[in-house]
Amino acid sequence: MQRHILLALCFLSTGIAPTAIHAAPGKKPNILVILADDLGYSDLGCYGGEIPTPNIDALAKRGARFTQVYNSARCCPSRASLMTGLYPTQAGIGDFTTDRPSPDRGPGYLGRLNEQCVTLAEVLKPAGYGCYYVGKWHMHPETGPIRRGFDEFYGYARDHSHDQYDAEYYIRLPAGREKEIDPPQQDYYATDVFNDYALEFIRQGQQSDKPWFLFLGHSSPHFPVQAPAERVDKYEATYLRGWDKLREERFERMRQLGLIDGEHWKLTPRSLVPVDRDDIANGYSGQENPAWDSLDQPRQRDLARRMAVFAAMVEGVDFGVGRIVDHLQATGDLDNTLILFLSDNGACYEWGPFGFDGVSRVGTTTLRTGDDLRATGQRGTHQSYGSGWANLGNTPFRMYKHFTHEGGISMPLIAHWPAGIGTPDAWIRQPGHVMDVMPTLLEATGAAYPQTYSDRAITPLSGTSLLPAMRGDALPARSIGFDHQGAHALRDGDWKIVWSKRMPEKIEWELYNLAEDRCETNNLAAEHPDRLKTMIAQWNAWAWQVGVHHDPAKENQAAYDFDIDPNFPLADQSWVMEATVVSPAPVGVVAAQGGREQGYALHFVGGLPAFDVRINGKVTRLIAKQPRAGKLRLRAELNAQKMRLQVNQEAVLEIDSPGLIPVQPKDELSIGYDAQTAAGDYESPNPFQGEINDFKIRVPTNKREAKAAE
Repeated sequence: MQRHILLALCFLSTGIAPTAIHAAPGKKPNILVILADDLGYSDLGCYGGEIPTPNIDALAKRGARFTQVYNSARCCPSRASLMTGLYPTQAGIGDFTTDRPSPDRGPGYLGRLNEQCVTLAEVLKPAGYGCYYVGKWHMHPETGPIRRGFDEFYGYARDHSHDQYDAEYYIRLPAGREKEIDPPQQDYYATDVFNDYALEFIRQGQQSDKPWFLFLGHSSPHFPVQAPAERVDKYEATYLRGWDKLREERFERMRQLGLIDGEHWKLTPRSLVPVDRDDIANGYSGQENPAWDSLDQPRQRDLARRMAVFAAMVEGVDFGVGRIVDHLQATGDLDNTLILFLSDNGACYEWGPFGFDGVSRVGTTTLRTGDDLRATGQRGTHQSYGSGWANLGNTPFRMYKHFTHEGGISMPLIAHWPAGIGTPDAWIRQPGHVMDVMPTLLEATGAAYPQTYSDRAITPLSGTSLLPAMRGDALPARSIGFDHQGAHALRDGDWKIVWSKRMPEKIEWELYNLAEDRCETNNLAAEHPDRLKTMIAQWNAWAWQVGVHHDPAKENQAAYDFDIDPNFPLADQSWVMEATVVSPAPVGVVAAQGGREQGYALHFVGGLPAFDVRINGKVTRLIAKQPRAGKLRLRAELNAQKMRLQVNQEAVLEIDSPGLIPVQPKDELSIGYDAQTAAGDYESPNPFQGEINDFKIRVPTNKREAKAAE
C-alpha cells in the first residue's frame, strides 16, 4: 500500500509575530467598515461590473482600490479574521459557527470567537472610540457584538442569512433598547433598515464628542436574493443577454479601468459546477456551467430575473453608501473618516447553474414563468441565483465561495480617507488579507493591541497594516495561508499552491505563478516539483501553527509516495528503519506507527534526532546530544537487547532496550507526521519541517543485523 508524506516547514513567514503599529498624527479619524455579503470580485462598477454603483465608485475614485486582497473563502471565517486580525482558526471559527463543536478538531473549530482573541471594538473602545454595529454578525450569539465590545447593535446575531422582509427577526441590543427605527412589517426591507441604522448610529457617535467606529455588515447580496420588484425590473433586460456575453464585457471594462494591466490576465473558461448530488447540482455535477445560448427561453428568463434581484440588492447597498457619504460631507466628517468597503468571499455558487428555491441542499429548483416571474425575490420567496451567475461575479477568475482558487478568496477592497491617505485614485497590486483590517485600524487610530485582555493571554496579530500600501509604500514580504473545509492554498510572493475539492478528477496540489498567470490557467506543478514540495511544506507548517485540522495523508498524496505496508508487523520482532531527510532546521515526526499504548516514532526535537519506543503506554527515548541540519541519513533499530540510533556515518548511539513491542499497534504508519494519537512523547500530529526523500522499515536482513538482534 502506498503511504503519503506530509511535508512541513522549510521556511515560512506567517506574520504571526506582533505587528508594529504607529499612530497617524493629528485628530483621531472616525472609522467606517462596510462589509458586503457574497459580493463577487467584479460585481461593483469600479471593478468592472455592469451593476451601477455610483456612490461606491466615487469612493474608489478618491481613494485606493486593491487588486489582490484575500478573504477566508466563506462568511463567518472571514468575519472572524476581519474582526480579530487573526487567521480564522486562531479566532475559533475555522470553518463555521456551531453550538456543538467536535471534540476531535481542536480549539480552532470552537464555532464561536474564543477567549484568546480581541475584536476591533475591544481594541478601539479603550482608545476612546464609541463602537457601533449594524447588520449580520455571524460569529455566534454566545460571543455576540455587545459581549465582544460594541456599545450598540441592530441586526441579527445567529444565522448566515434571513428573510429581508421579516421585521420581527431583527433585534436591537443591548437588551432593553428601544428600536429607534421600526418600520411596519409591510414596509420592512432589511437592507434599507440597515442603512437607516448606520446613519442613526453615526449621528449618535457624532453627538458623543468621541471618535466613532461603525461596522456595517450588510446581508446583501447573500441569498435569499430579495429586493422590491420595482427596483428589479430595470435589470432584467441586461441579464437576459446571459452570463457568457456579460463575462466578456466585464473583462473588457476591467481592462479599460486599468484593473487588468497585462496579458497575464486571462478570461477563464466557464467554471465547473462542483461535484454534488445530481438534483442539488441541477444535473451539472462535475460539468462546466452551461453555455447561456444552450438554455431554453423559460430557463433564461427565470435566471435573468434571479440575477436582476441580486443586482437590485447591490444597488441597495450602494444607495446606503451614498446616503452615508452625503451625511458625512454635510457634517464635515467625511475627510477624516477612514472608510473601508470590502466583501467576505467570492460570489456564491450554491449549488448549481439554476440556483435553488426554499431550503438549501434539498434539491428543489422552481422554474418561474409568465406573471410568476415578477414574484422572484418578493415576500414569501427564498431563492439563490446559481453557479453561472456566480461565475460572472468572479470574472475573470475560476471557482467560487468555498474554494481557495482566486474566484473563492479574491475580493474588492476600497479605502477612502483623504486626511490620512490623500485622494490617490490608485490601484494597489500588493497582496493583502482581510486579517489586515485590524492592524490597519490600529495604525490609523493609534490604538494598542493588547498582550492580555481581562486577564486572558491574547494571540499576537497575524495581519499587517495596509496603510503603507495606501500611501504608496511597500508592504513587508510574507506568505498567506488558506483553509476552508478541505480546500487549501498558500500564497508566497508571486507563487501560489492550491488544493481543491468537489472535483470530478483526482485532486492534486496545483502550482501557479500569479505574476505571469493571474487567473490560474497554467498549472506548473509538474514543471517545478521542488518549488511545489517546498510550498506544500510551508502550507503544512502554517496549518500546524494556526491550528488547522486536516487529513495530511490525503491532502498531500501528490507530493511523495512510498510503497510501505501501513501495518508493518511490529509485535514481538526486531526491526530496522532508515530514512533520508533534508531540512535547515529539522523539527517534527519523520515516521510514526502506533499510538498511546504501543508504537515508535523517529523524529526531531529542536534539531536533535530522537527515537521513541512506547510499550504499554511508557515511552523510552534515545536522543542525540548535538543538533543536526542539512541532508541527513537516519537509521534506528529496536531489538530485545538494544535501541540504536545512527545519523549519517557517525558513531551509533545505543541504550538498553525496553523490550520488543508486545502487541501490534492499532494506528497505522504515518510518514512526515503522527496522524492519530502520539506514538512518541510529543503532541500529534507534530509535522516534520523539511523534506523526506526516502523511508524504509524492515526486519534484519543480513547475518550481522540478525546477530545484533539476538
